[in-house]
This record gives sequence, C-alpha cells and structure tokens, in this order.
Amino acid sequence: MSCPPCIMSGTSDASTTDVDPSPNDATTAPPLSALFLIIFDQKVGYTIAWKRSAVNVPLDGAVEFKSLPSGLHTVKHDLVYFVHQGYAGLSAFVNGPASESERNAHLVSVGILVPLSYGRLGRSWLHAQSLQDLAAVLVDDASKTDPLEQFWEQHRVDHTPDSQSPKLPVQSSGSEPPSSKLKAHRRSRTLSSVTAVLPSEQSLPPSHPALSIIKYIDTFGPLLFPLQRAALLRKRILFIAPPPVRLTCEFVYDLSILSSIPASVYDILPPGSESLHRLRSFFALGIHDIPLLEKESTAPQSRETAHDEGEDSAKGWVACTTDEILGIKKKLYDIIVELPPTYEHAPRERRWPTVKTSKGTELKASQRDLIRYKLLHQQLWKIGHRPHARDIEPEEEETTDDTTTLLPHDDGTKDSDESDDGLDDKVVEPMSWSQLAYSGFMWWASAGENDAYLSEETDRDRKLLGDLSDFVPGGLIPAEGGAAADPMSTSGVARAGLHAAIIAYFHRLTALMLTAMADLIEAADEEEDATVGGEEDGVLVVRRDDVTRMGLDAWSEVDKAFTRECLGLYFGREADVYGPSLECCGMRIC
Repeated sequence: MSCPPCIMSGTSDASTTDVDPSPNDATTAPPLSALFLIIFDQKVGYTIAWKRSAVNVPLDGAVEFKSLPSGLHTVKHDLVYFVHQGYAGLSAFVNGPASESERNAHLVSVGILVPLSYGRLGRSWLHAQSLQDLAAVLVDDASKTDPLEQFWEQHRVDHTPDSQSPKLPVQSSGSEPPSSKLKAHRRSRTLSSVTAVLPSEQSLPPSHPALSIIKYIDTFGPLLFPLQRAALLRKRILFIAPPPVRLTCEFVYDLSILSSIPASVYDILPPGSESLHRLRSFFALGIHDIPLLEKESTAPQSRETAHDEGEDSAKGWVACTTDEILGIKKKLYDIIVELPPTYEHAPRERRWPTVKTSKGTELKASQRDLIRYKLLHQQLWKIGHRPHARDIEPEEEETTDDTTTLLPHDDGTKDSDESDDGLDDKVVEPMSWSQLAYSGFMWWASAGENDAYLSEETDRDRKLLGDLSDFVPGGLIPAEGGAAADPMSTSGVARAGLHAAIIAYFHRLTALMLTAMADLIEAADEEEDATVGGEEDGVLVVRRDDVTRMGLDAWSEVDKAFTRECLGLYFGREADVYGPSLECCGMRIC
C-alpha cells in the first residue's frame, strides 16, 4: 500500500500520477509496451538479442544505448532509468563472470518501456525486482529466453489502438495529466494539513525512487536549496557522475519532485504558466542524446516569447549522464552538477558536489540556506537511529551498526548545529563585509541584545519546517533495516511518513516564495503612486523585507538575482531588488 497522491506530491496534482498512483492501483505494475534483452557482442558491441513490443514502439538503435550508459561495465549490477519517445524506460544490468576469450565478463541488460501516461517514470519501479531476477538468470545463458516470453505474456499492454503507442513525445515527459484528472484531484488544503493525514499503515514500494531522499539530503547538504531554486527557474540541469547510475537517476527524480509547484498556489499564477508546474525529467542520457539536447537548447526560454509563438514555455529539464563529454558542450545545459565518486571506504575529508553554471560560476548556498539546512539536519538527527538499507552504499551495508544515523555525524557528542565537514567555506557563500558591519551595528544599537534580532529569520524557518517527528509513527525510525524487504514493517511505515513530510516541506518553501511574490505584485497594483513596495516606471520594487518574507537571503546577490528572474518567469514582471542598507547621520554606510 502506498501514500495517497496528495501527500507524496505535497498536493501538487501535477505530480500525483508519478509520485504515487491512486490507492486502487498503487500495487499494480503498469503494462509493458516493450520488453527487451541486450547483450554485449564481441564483434558488434551492444546488441538487442531478444525483443517484444506493441505496434509502432521503436527500439532498435536507441534502447541498447540508453539501457547501458558509458562505463557500466565497471560495476557488477545496476538499474537505469531513462525516457524514450513517449515512454519511460527501466533496465536491470548484470555483469557476470566469463572466460578470457569473452573479456572475463558477460554483460546483460533486461529492459522495459511503459507509457509515460503513468507519470515521470510510469511506475516502472514496480517491475524493478522482476527485471533484476531475469537479468541474474540470463547472464549465465542469454539464449534461454523462456522466462522473458512468460514475463511478456503476463504484463504486455493490451492490443488496442489507444494503448499500443501513447502519443507522448519525449519533450512532454513533464507534461500535466489530462485536465479532467487535474480537476478531479485538486485540493485547497495547506501542505502541512495534507501531510498530517498520512494513514499510519501506508508505505512506499521498496523500489520507489523517492526512498533516496534522505541520501539526497545527505549528499548535497546546504546545496539542496540553491539547486531547488535553479530547478524552480526551470533551468536545464545536468548531473554528471560515474557508474553506478541508479542513485543519480533517483536524484533526478528527487529534484523534479521537490521542485514541483504545489497545487495550493496554482490559482495565484497567471494563465499560461501551466507548463511551469513541473520540471521535465529525462533521467539517464548519453552521447546519442546530444541531438535531443541541441534541439532543446534552441527552444525559446522566455514565457512571453513562447506564449506569442504558441509553444511550451517550460524548456527546462533535469537529467544525468556518465559521459563527461556532455559537460564540455556548455550550450546544452544551464547548470551542471558534478557528483564525487563513491569509495569503498569513506575519505577522511568530506567531498561535496559542485554546482556550476554553464559559464563556470560556482553556485553556493546562502547563509540562510546554511541555517535552514542545520534545522533540517537537526530534525533528521532527532528522529532516526538507522538509515533505510537503500540509503547505505553497498560497501557499507556489512559494517553499519545500530548507531548509524539518518545523516551521519563524526561524533555522537557533537551539537547538530555545528558546522561539520567544512560546510562554511566549501559550499556556503561567505558572510559579506556589509552583513558583518550591519550585524555589528545592530548589536551596538540593541545594547548587546541582538540575539532576538538575529533569530527572527531562524524562527520563521523553524516554524516552516515544523517537527518532522509529528509525521513519523512513534516519533522515531526503528533501528532495523526491514523496510527494504517489507514496506509494511514499522520501519517502512515510519519512513513513508518522513519522506512525505520532507516533500511537503520543500513544497511549502516554494509556496512561500510564490505567495509572497504574488502578494507583493497585488499590493503594488493597488498603489496609486510609486512608493516603497510599489512600482517605479512599471518596474516592481522589491525591498529587503520582501525578500526575507519570500524565505530568501536578502544579503545574497544570488538570491536577489533569483527573485528578479522568478518574478519574470512566473509573473512576467520586471523588478528591481534591493538588499539591506545601513545609514548613520544621513549617510549610507553599507
């Protein structure tokens, strides 16, 4: 049984079909539009050795490359998610032993295609374990295809004209469900109230990609927030990481889900912004997908331009690749995320991902992001004593004990608010001189009682996050790893509540930003004269307090630039954004 769609999507109806299906079909695996077996042939390379498909479903010259990204031969097994011409794809890879004449390896991949009408990944993860079992059998003898025939006959799509080939182009992988479905599911409840109604007996399927959210948080740290903001601006975001690719594909899914627009703010967005509700997900890409990315790079990015030309304005996407050559082609993406390699033993010094623009500018978290991350880290530290088995790297599973936490600490005696692993200087913007001067002045002006002033934003962020233990049955994650094997276990149910609460939290952040922007625009439109918070020559004026109310850091130039771009993208308004200033005796100091 799985969480209701309104919960896992944070009431974002645009994502109800892929975050979790309705309770009636939550455990029903989607029908297959194609099933195929790929092997490595010494003479011709990767080859489709066996295939079955519905009518008009293209396979040759595509799925063999999508199913086996570059470098996959270096790992023993993997799961690969991808999108192919209106279908979601999933392949299970196994690298088996062989003779020297066969380069000491049998490379086998069993893959499927399912309609994207079922969501971002078409609920393909419900077939994951079956594909892994098939690949494990066929790696010994790829000629024994009877299990494939049986699996195809059991799960094949009905032979009806409408179900044989859904007419959904790759570019529509993030498109909305039919309007009738949207209207049927729309809700006006707040995100917190929706999350609070999570039934205690529900959980996520064991292979659901959202189960990697804790690992996603641990991997990116404070970079979670600038990455989410880049996704909200519907940038073209490319993750680059070495194999295995399963976790990176799941990170793509996580970012797409966390950056969805919650349904509670649909009504405040102008007409024509429906395509911005979700970030499209391409998942695993390779060099054979360069023509697709080149086509995407020439598409209009402006909402106004796209509207005039009658085109989809949401040209952003998120994907991952093992091909470093894609990172060299800077015109193909806006943001590149380089993930550090995984090691058998954790390195002494923590290595964080790097997030850069295509121009080479490194993106870092703001000082407010750092505080917000510490609050989230503190909540997770308080809840859990052992991570989900999926959150541990395979090499760590045998050495992990009951003292392992959801997010690791070097020393259990450390305060969770401390800056561990060099957070401040590695992934966070340094505090500017102006901010230091301002803070010093406020301390002097308040006679040393500046704690209340400095804690105001923290109190807001703490209130927005809430207490995650409220959504975890019993208030703690049990210290047993049975959730992966049994999603209905106590541990599995507890983690489902935690995942729902985290998703809802990020959606609340989005709702806060967009609602504050809409309120500012409404107030400015009602002003008869150009005043503070109003307009000057048609340009919206955004002050420090306005930026703070949006949940952003008014001292950060990057956050101010985000505010300008977000107002333009979602509301079509040009804005001048001002940060804090300090004046003394009529003179501006900073």
